[in-house]
Amino acid sequence: MLRSSAPQLHHKTHHKAALRLVRRSGVYHYRRRDPFGSSREIVMSLGTRLFRRAEWLADQLERHVQVLRSRTMTIEDIRRILREYLGQLLTADTTSRVAVEPGLPVYASWVPGMDDVATNPDDADVAEARGNLEAWKAARRSRDYASVSEEVEDLAGRYKISSEMWPTLALGIIETFIKFNEVAEHRASGEAFTVLDVAPGPVVPPALVEPTVSDTRAPSKAPLISTLVEPFFVQRESVAKATQQVMGQERGTLRRFIEAAGDRPVNEYGRGDVTAFLNTLRRLPTNYGKSPEDKKLSLADIIAQADAKGVERLSDKTVKRHLSALSQFFKFAMDLGHISNAHRTELVEDHAFKEERKARDQRDAWTSDELIKLFKSPVWTGCEPKHRATAGPEIIRDAKFWLPLLALFHGARLEEFADLRCSDVIQDENAGGLWAFDLNEEARRLKTQNAIRIVPLHPEIIRLGFLDYLTRTAPKPGDPLFPDLTPQGKDRKRGPRFTRDFRYYREAVGVYREGVGRRTVSTAL
Repeated sequence: MLRSSAPQLHHKTHHKAALRLVRRSGVYHYRRRDPFGSSREIVMSLGTRLFRRAEWLADQLERHVQVLRSRTMTIEDIRRILREYLGQLLTADTTSRVAVEPGLPVYASWVPGMDDVATNPDDADVAEARGNLEAWKAARRSRDYASVSEEVEDLAGRYKISSEMWPTLALGIIETFIKFNEVAEHRASGEAFTVLDVAPGPVVPPALVEPTVSDTRAPSKAPLISTLVEPFFVQRESVAKATQQVMGQERGTLRRFIEAAGDRPVNEYGRGDVTAFLNTLRRLPTNYGKSPEDKKLSLADIIAQADAKGVERLSDKTVKRHLSALSQFFKFAMDLGHISNAHRTELVEDHAFKEERKARDQRDAWTSDELIKLFKSPVWTGCEPKHRATAGPEIIRDAKFWLPLLALFHGARLEEFADLRCSDVIQDENAGGLWAFDLNEEARRLKTQNAIRIVPLHPEIIRLGFLDYLTRTAPKPGDPLFPDLTPQGKDRKRGPRFTRDFRYYREAVGVYREGVGRRTVSTAL
């Protein structure tokens, strides 16, 4: 077995999730260095004040990060790891040379052809380094990966390197030992400094040179954009915690971008490619993507059909959402080192869009007559249990009864109310015992950070018996307020079922009008 002729390095491989936790205003946050090699620090709220839950969440995040790293490891990542490993070897060599007693060899106690006690002890180190250097060069020529099997297992375990990259890692370790012994030979012979760590010629071969801070050029070779799609969604799901609905939209954006601009190395796209894609999107019909048949048609076919029918096209608001998805993807490519920040900015920043219309111009509002007609319909005045749009003797207080009222008086989003639990209805002692909804992210994902808020219950909702309904339907803290709404889809949302039923109900009672949605409060404001 070959030896590196370098000091032994020992590493602890245990993981302590709690070490990545910080508290800010009583809420725990997950903190770690960028796993893809930049000097930035990632900090994200875990949305809990409980240490054990925060510790568990941090551990899950760390596991996802390690899986993500193993799936996205590239040759550049291997080079970065080996540069760090070479630096550790040279630092340990410096420590050994400074600490050894003058007059004694640093590493070699006996080298063939030399006396047991060398006249010049440094000659023993020179001979040792030269002998190891030739041996490692022979190992490189013969691809003797077995000679570094222990080092491969150590680094692969520490950096979560997948087995597909082990041959590359093994060859890189051999080259690292060659470079180390070259430097050690120069140091022992007096041709290179030890403390200043300066050697004649390049200490690190060109393949291992770290780019300077001012170097913003992208690598000459980058992976095809299609090969980054799946790793991107692993990161979106495990780190960004994007919903399945959002990732489905982003996946559609990337699929159509590759169709329009071609599947090329990610660093070969220019601003013109993105601009042309946005202009293509503007020619798509407003109902694009709502039919499964759209996935079977090319963009050109969909546009041709829209031209023939003369239908309305996608708004710039929707086009901007597609650009946002591209921006997230190119940021991911930048974090992996495939494109520079300047390149990403050039691709996605400062595109021109039409000025958005105000809320009252984007959609029609409910009229007073329509609202009166709606709430005088059978769900609120009496209905048949199996045919809610038919007048009858019963008033059934369930999601169909309460959700339109809650939306009318509070203006929250559908999913915020549809997914309420008993524990989300609180009595705020700081407000004189006022009943309120505590909209938080403990058991759900809210649309934005600003959506975390306390919303007082409207007195009319209390007068209509909402608190009695709460006591009967959801007596335990984790009970859902609307168990009749079954969670659906990968995101387990309760709102989509109500959306479908509410449209059918409005059509049945004669208050449905195209363009009038749930956003009554925001439209009125």
